Amino acid sequence: MNRIKKAKEVRVRHPPQNDYRTYIFSRQELAAHILLGALSAAVTAWLFYDSVTAWFLLMPFVLLSLKDKGRQLCRKRIRKLEVEFREVILGVSANLQAGYSVENAFREAYRDIVLLYGSECVMAVELRLMFRRLENNEQLEQVLANLADRSGVQDIRDFADIFQIAKRGGGDMRGIIANTADIIGDKQEVRREIETVVSEKKLEQQLMRYIPFFIIFYISVTTKGYFESLYHNITGWIIMTVSLGVHAAACRISDRILNIRI
Repeated sequence: MNRIKKAKEVRVRHPPQNDYRTYIFSRQELAAHILLGALSAAVTAWLFYDSVTAWFLLMPFVLLSLKDKGRQLCRKRIRKLEVEFREVILGVSANLQAGYSVENAFREAYRDIVLLYGSECVMAVELRLMFRRLENNEQLEQVLANLADRSGVQDIRDFADIFQIAKRGGGDMRGIIANTADIIGDKQEVRREIETVVSEKKLEQQLMRYIPFFIIFYISVTTKGYFESLYHNITGWIIMTVSLGVHAAACRISDRILNIRI
C-alpha cells in the first residue's frame, strides 16, 4: 500500500508536459479564430459573389484554416523556446565557469531567465518541470532528452546528446557546454539576421495579400454595378472562384518561400 501511495504521489508531482509540435487551442482562442474567420468569409462572399449562400459554402474553409493557424502558433512558440533556451545555456555555461555544479548551474540560470522574460516564459516553465523531475530522482540527461523529443528543436537535441555523452564519458563538461552554447548562439545570430532581412518582404506580402480585396471594394463603391455581370450567374461564379483560388495559391506559395529554416 505504501508503494502504491508513493507511486501516486510521484505521478501527481509531475506538471503537464507541452508537446511543442502540436498546438491545443483554448476556448477563447478557438472562438476568436472562428469569429474572425466567419467575418473574413462574409467579406469574401460579399466582394467576390455578393451572396449569402457563398458565405455558408466558405465557412468549412474557416475550420480547415485552424490547422494552418496551429502551425503558425507552434512555430512562434518554438522560436521563443529556441531564444530562451540559448539564454539558459549561456547562463549555465557562465555558472559552471563560476564553480557551480551542473544542477545548481541550471537553478541559477532559472533566476536569470525569470528576470529576463518573466516567470511564465517557456523556459521558466520547462526549468520548473526539470527541477520537479530531478527531485523525483530522474537523471538530468533524461530530462533534457525528454525536452528535445517534445520540442523537435535540433539545437536542443544536439545539446542533449552532447550532454549525455559528456556525462557518461566523464569529459570536460564546462568546456563542452560553453562550446555548445557558442555554436547555438552563432546559429541564432544568423537566424536573427535573416529574419531582419526578410521582415520587410513579409510586410510587403501581408499588404499584397489584402490589396485585391481593397481594389474590388473600392471599385464596387465608386462604380456601382461594375461587377454585376460577375454576380448571380454561373460564368461569373467560375471566374471569381478561379481568381480567388489563384490568389489563395499565391499566398500559400509566398508563405513557403518566406518560411526560411536554419
